[in-house]
This record gives sequence, structure tokens and C-alpha cells, in this order.
Amino acid sequence: MEFKLGKEDAAKVALLKRAWGVDEAGVVHRLLEFFESGAGGPAVNPPAVNVGTVGVHARYGSHRIDAEFDPASQSVTILSGPAEGRYKSPSGAATAVLQAYNPGVAPHRNGWSFWVVDSSGARLQSLRGAQAVEGE
Repeated sequence: MEFKLGKEDAAKVALLKRAWGVDEAGVVHRLLEFFESGAGGPAVNPPAVNVGTVGVHARYGSHRIDAEFDPASQSVTILSGPAEGRYKSPSGAATAVLQAYNPGVAPHRNGWSFWVVDSSGARLQSLRGAQAVEGE
């Protein structure tokens, strides 16, 4: 059986693949087992990849870098490309992008102004709220 996923669902499957150390078929198998076991119950959603995460992106040169920001941990997960992976902070993820795409430049960037929220077009700083940290 083959099926085509939309961009957002494909990104979620890719995150589950990495988290669980399985291929696409393994992701489907684990999710089906979850529901067959009754663990989800009728009113419970499956374990979601991006519960509480916010889609963000950055443009660097001719590249668009798609990522997810987790407000709870303030981490950023870059979904694909040479800097793919989870970073502890927006600035750490921004630094990884610069190192990957332009190793000759000083890689230090303020991640709060580097990343853009997909849904609003505002800088990630807009989600920082009252927890702003001076100097970053």
C-alpha cells in the first residue's frame, strides 16, 4: 500500500522516524499498535509529534530552512537539510544553519530574530513574551 502525505504530515513522520529509530513502515506500525491496544481510547488523540510546537522558518541566501519551535523547552528542531536536528535554543539552531550553509562567516546569530513564525510572518521574538532574556 502506498499513499502520499502532505508536507506537514511528512515532517511529522520524519520526526517520529528519528525519535523512534524506525522507517516509515515502523511509524505506521507503532501508531496502529497504539490504537489497537485501546491505549488511545475514543477521545484521546495519537501521540503527536508537534504537540505545542510552532512552525518556523528562516531564509539564508537562497535557502529556506523549515523548523519547529517548542515553547516549553525553547528548542528548535530543523526538519531537513545539512543542519537537520534538534537544538537547545533558537540561537543554537541559527548558528548551525550558518555553519552548514556558509562556514566562512562568523556563525553567531540571535535566533529570536533569525527565525520567522510560519503562521504570522512575525519574528520568533514575538512568541517570547514576558520571559525575554536580556542580551540574547
